[in-house]
Amino acid sequence: MPKLEKVQPSMTAAATPAGRNETTASPYAVARREFGHHENRILVLQGGGALGAYQAGVCEGLEAAGFAPDWVAGTSIGAINAALIAGNPPERRIERLRAFWDRVSASSAIFELPAGMDALRPWMNRIHATSVMSFGVRGFFKPRLMPPALATEGSLAALSYYDTEPLRETLNELVDFDLINSRQIRLSLGAVNVCTGQAKFFDNATDTIDASHVMASGALPPGFPPVQIDGEWYWDGGLMSNTPLLHVAEDLRINALIVQIDLFSGSGDLPRNLEQANERAKDIQYQSKQRFTGEQIRRIEELRALLAEVLEKLPENLRSDPQVRKLAAISQRGPLSLVRLVNRHDTHSADFKDFEFSRATVTDLWKAGQDDIHRVMMNPMGCRVTDLGNGVRSFEN
Repeated sequence: MPKLEKVQPSMTAAATPAGRNETTASPYAVARREFGHHENRILVLQGGGALGAYQAGVCEGLEAAGFAPDWVAGTSIGAINAALIAGNPPERRIERLRAFWDRVSASSAIFELPAGMDALRPWMNRIHATSVMSFGVRGFFKPRLMPPALATEGSLAALSYYDTEPLRETLNELVDFDLINSRQIRLSLGAVNVCTGQAKFFDNATDTIDASHVMASGALPPGFPPVQIDGEWYWDGGLMSNTPLLHVAEDLRINALIVQIDLFSGSGDLPRNLEQANERAKDIQYQSKQRFTGEQIRRIEELRALLAEVLEKLPENLRSDPQVRKLAAISQRGPLSLVRLVNRHDTHSADFKDFEFSRATVTDLWKAGQDDIHRVMMNPMGCRVTDLGNGVRSFEN
């Protein structure tokens, strides 16, 4: 069975020869200048099922550009991609990402359309999605032998249609959890407590991470069962917030370049039929929270600027007061650049695009991610640039 073809990177890493100016030697010189020099490099990965192949493509492009994250935060499929990145040395990350996406799309490879029959792609994608619902995804999840209504009440089988233990096997094979827990890279995984309804981030800065934490972040009901960790039960973090941006921005003074890879687009056309309406509703459901967090950041920076102005008006004898000095520290921050990549690629999979794992779709999404980060790195000012105040800028493709 053919494997997922390696898509040629749209960017090639270019070392700067001795004695040459980076502006003329590197195609990324403009991006480096616009995104600035930051103390931290953070990767934020949204949830979105099969659409996560787009993130893998972006990550391959980022690697080619020399971007190496020191913190990766993810939710749902973003948590799986995040674990594959943090749980492997730099030289193996793309290889492991490719191994995962090759595995989950392998079952569909024998049903791909021959060249010249792209008009049938929407129908073929529907067949692939139906196959996923009926038979599951290799190395990810499989259907239960009996429907939940016939299972023992209170059991995991009564709470979900699919068994996700195949994912545990895949994660244990492809992810080095000892490496994750050595904390060479920080890893944060978003989930939600089933009983309290509170958001929870599993973080290797404080927790010992294993496959269960990754699975909990992607346990979307009613398809997947909750995952028990330390006596508590957890579901997919996307139920609360599908994008873990606020978690990485909890430190109000963080100096960072944040690359955020979104799988659902918040903007779109007016639907013309019920299928499009369902797709649009799903986009809004999983993307609207990100728009809210962007507004929160803007308000925080406005308050920070106002606080700095008020403190400047204080007389000198009050500025040495311990409480005033604490406020002064909060009023200042390092630069923050938020590079937001949004998947706007049409996979011809309509409202089932998040569980359509065909080889053709995975390959297209991977290449779309590479192409998008290439355009941003080559011309960052071609993005929609928003100044959020106090040295905080966002770049959106």
